[in-house]
Amino acid sequence: MAKDSRRSAHLVCRAVAKSHARLDRAHESHLWSMSDDDVAATLLEAARLRARVEALELRLAAEADRRHAGERVGATDTAAWWATETHQTRPAAKHRMRLAESLNRHDLTAAVLTDGDVSVDHARVITECLDKLPTDLDDPTIPLRAEQHLLAEARHRDPKTLRILAKHVLTVVAPEIGEARDAKALEAEERLARETAWLTMSPDGRGSVVGKFKIPELHGAMLKKTLLAFAAPKHQAATQEAGAPEPVERRPWPDRMGDAFCELLERLPTASVPKLGGLNATVVVTMDIASLMGGLAPGVLDDGATISAATARRLACEAGLVPAVLGSKSELLDLGRTTRLFTGAQRRALNLTQPTCTAEGCDWPAHLCHAHHDQPWSTGGTTDLVNARNLCPRHHDPAYETTHLPGGKVAFHHRT
Repeated sequence: MAKDSRRSAHLVCRAVAKSHARLDRAHESHLWSMSDDDVAATLLEAARLRARVEALELRLAAEADRRHAGERVGATDTAAWWATETHQTRPAAKHRMRLAESLNRHDLTAAVLTDGDVSVDHARVITECLDKLPTDLDDPTIPLRAEQHLLAEARHRDPKTLRILAKHVLTVVAPEIGEARDAKALEAEERLARETAWLTMSPDGRGSVVGKFKIPELHGAMLKKTLLAFAAPKHQAATQEAGAPEPVERRPWPDRMGDAFCELLERLPTASVPKLGGLNATVVVTMDIASLMGGLAPGVLDDGATISAATARRLACEAGLVPAVLGSKSELLDLGRTTRLFTGAQRRALNLTQPTCTAEGCDWPAHLCHAHHDQPWSTGGTTDLVNARNLCPRHHDPAYETTHLPGGKVAFHHRT
């Protein structure tokens, strides 16, 4: 066992046991008696010692896996047994076991880690890079030169920076082939990042929306740079409301970035955004004239959510939102037969009065619907609200016949 310090025990067992004993004495001592220089120097040596101990642990893990230590006690594999016995998570144990196996294939990195000259994180970056090198290289010395280069960089760079350099290691050690291969790999990485981008968002029931996203590095940098401009203390101080509880500089950075994101969305030019359902992607707020002039009744968004009257009035001024005022006859929206397609103003009014597809039993939202002429324009139907209805793409199909129902709905059935 590892705690065995007898002379007959294996050297590794005795080394671990004696290390435990010496660390026990070190933990019992008082650090206040150390000089400033000793504290600083020993802190750095302790980090180096940690790397050496982890190197030994990984060697032992690889040997335990070779001997099927987990299977001998009924575990799924050695990593699962290791996780259970040391209270690691299984993903963490499997991740470390992969590193242990990789170090067995890269002796130079294993030796430098054993000396404590690089950290485990550095070793992981290097081994992952080496394992991904092409197997069809004409020059067999390239992997070794790549390993030597990365180890030299690891001595004065952190793992994050080293990972960036590792992506282009072939360009450095074999520029005759590396530049073309790196360019191809980068293009493939960018293509995959764009194909696997995603975003989720959902209301939390307390007036906020919670979301997460994954986007390519380029777009992440673009978003961050834009938000930094809005989150800058000078800009936020200029736009901060009077009587704010605390100076901008003292607010937590995530809070400032959240404010910046909201301001960015409010300032997006709708004219440059692709159209959605025939309209610019604009949020329509409905409120009565009394609230617009200072009342308290909330504004209603086109998806049914509500915002305070104060927020609606602010948006109407700052974001350039146009109030949608609906008269009983919609006089200003009636363009007659001079225009076949419905205008943006007509679409907004239609979406306010018909928030979903008007087909019976269909709940497609208005912004995904088509504006349909009840009487076709080709047969004399007018392009006005009296002759308009929202229909989703499925129901906006000439293969259907319609029957008008009370309440404005329409029943559909296939033509025979």
